[in-house]
Amino acid sequence: MSEILIISKSDFELTTNSVCDWLNYYQTPYIRLNVDKISDPKFYHIFIDFENGEMEIFDKINNKLLDLKKIKTVWCRRFIDMVYDNIIRQEKEIDENLIKFAKFHAAEKNRFLRILYDFYPHWKWFDYYKDSLKIDKIEVLRLAKKNNLNVPKTYITNCKESLSKIAERTQDLITKPIFEGISFSGQEGMYNTQTQKVRTHTVKEFAPSLFQENIRKKYELRIFYLDNKFYAMAIFSSKNKRTSIDFRNYDIFNPNRYVPYNLPKLIEQNLQSLMTDLNLYSGSIDMIKDTEGSYIFLEVNTVGQFGMVSLPCNYHLEKEVAEFLIKKTK
Repeated sequence: MSEILIISKSDFELTTNSVCDWLNYYQTPYIRLNVDKISDPKFYHIFIDFENGEMEIFDKINNKLLDLKKIKTVWCRRFIDMVYDNIIRQEKEIDENLIKFAKFHAAEKNRFLRILYDFYPHWKWFDYYKDSLKIDKIEVLRLAKKNNLNVPKTYITNCKESLSKIAERTQDLITKPIFEGISFSGQEGMYNTQTQKVRTHTVKEFAPSLFQENIRKKYELRIFYLDNKFYAMAIFSSKNKRTSIDFRNYDIFNPNRYVPYNLPKLIEQNLQSLMTDLNLYSGSIDMIKDTEGSYIFLEVNTVGQFGMVSLPCNYHLEKEVAEFLIKKTK
């Protein structure tokens, strides 16, 4: 009898695969639902009867009916992304109607999953998708300040005059997405949004954009939070020009050094209060320790990768997640 449901994706999910390996090791049955294949009839057969309150999902690859009524705990590892470049990637000329259809197709898949999420109210979520979806970068910064965490000076504007005034007070500025970054693919490879330094003299017209002071960092901290515990890693990225602004601009020939890190108790307490306010069991937290010795909070990613923290620091987080799911179920 499967009491654990894992909502993930089929591709590029090494951490999900590793958690499943640990559940297999502990001989704990589970159901895995890959949301990137949910609308493909080659993978799943779906029937929902709203009149009788019944739902059936048949896994065609494994040839079994998913018994959703027995589920107690749900690990919501991935959502449906509102991504539609797969449909238009092969087109030499972009058709406006094709883009509209691709958006509609992505929205349909996303809406189906919300029906699934709400159909079984007794499920215990890790984390609840509605709490995760309403995580907003600006609101998180406000809550971080409320919980006595230092945050960068932050501004939003679409006016060059205002930006120039900000630059007079804060000499060194960076810009990043107001909401979330995206990645997309083209004929020449993969592209993604990264934090960039702002050169105000080259800026002309621009949409409302988020600007922050560029923190002079001693090192960056990536922290995985799981059920009131913190697993922190220091990233020594500041002395490499390629990674000094954003360590995700990886230098494969001269990689940054990653080491385990012990957070001060006060910082842990403040972060714990923040995660409680956000109603999150887990998340990837980004911080900086600046050259003055202060800890600066940047953001929380509810579905951030934790394999990059687990492996270099020997935290075995995939095992910790599997044991947490088993504990939650029992």
